[in-house]
Amino acid sequence: MVMPILQVVGYQNSGKTTVMNQLLKAVAENGLKAGTIKHHGHGGVPDYHHSGKDSSRHFQAGAAISAVEGEGAIVIESENGLSDLESLLTFYSTLPLHVILVEGYKRESYSKVIVIRNEKDSTLLDQCENIAAVITEVPIHRPDLNVFTFQDVSGYTGWFNNWLKECQSDV
Repeated sequence: MVMPILQVVGYQNSGKTTVMNQLLKAVAENGLKAGTIKHHGHGGVPDYHHSGKDSSRHFQAGAAISAVEGEGAIVIESENGLSDLESLLTFYSTLPLHVILVEGYKRESYSKVIVIRNEKDSTLLDQCENIAAVITEVPIHRPDLNVFTFQDVSGYTGWFNNWLKECQSDV
């Protein structure tokens, strides 16, 4: 089965994480499982909290990747440059998930929800491909797109549920 992948993209502080959380609630309410991947697009390596636990000590001692598993939960830490979005998606595809939600990675070609907080952010409409929906604070007149306001949570989560059903029926 090809797993549906939906990106949520926008500029910093545009509301991407809020939208992601609403989509995740919609997935859970339907009894489905979602995986998420967040792009750390602010420059530099994400801030790791080295706990001093054995798995973190393995990484600090030179492991390229270190994982800890307990009761089915897993935490993975890897060195910079070891993975990219495609590698992560390949890994996620081995898990019992129904959808993968990706926050960020504007230049990738998966179906996208564009998050627009102000007029300046609307440049994303010309920069991104495969736009499936737009969630916005400013008026967007694009009859070719599904456009929702931030306040219309039931509107965009309803759209997402339908999108997900269509993706699953296409397989």
